Amino acid sequence: MEKRWTIVEALRHSRHDWLNKIQLIKGNLSLHRIDRVNEIIQQIIIEAENEAKLTNLQTEQFAELLMTYHWQARHIQLEYDVLGEPRSLHAYDHMLVTWCQTFLHMLEECSSPHVENYVTITIDLTEKNVRLFVDYRGMLQKLETVKTWIQDHKQDDALTLCDCVIQQHELTICVTISSF
Repeated sequence: MEKRWTIVEALRHSRHDWLNKIQLIKGNLSLHRIDRVNEIIQQIIIEAENEAKLTNLQTEQFAELLMTYHWQARHIQLEYDVLGEPRSLHAYDHMLVTWCQTFLHMLEECSSPHVENYVTITIDLTEKNVRLFVDYRGMLQKLETVKTWIQDHKQDDALTLCDCVIQQHELTICVTISSF
């Protein structure tokens, strides 16, 4: 089970993240790299907008998992995107967080700790569908374990996995909420 953060721990991690961003801006300002400062600020804005969209989905546990994933030492870097107009997915919160925790744990177990591993989860909200596009880039050391996990989880509750591409340096999956 994932760690439950106290308010003080969450504020400490958030403050640390903000100080890192401010130091990046300050360092680039001192080097007169105004274009880079603008890029950093634009990235901060995009991250804040994604956080707002994620929290507007009303999936408290799922949002917490994605927003705090990098607060623990991991050899996978996680990013997320929310596309479309946010709406309540409250009824799917437990299912989404359970699937995502299990999936990320499996990826951590199967990924090489000696290379940079990246996962992007894009939450695509259309009028009729809710889909998660999962894109992994890195080095999968246990490819057969990943293939078996995918096969065993093709249909979990109301989640359906489709359009899977599994290779040693790449994994893409589309996860659809079937009952939506």
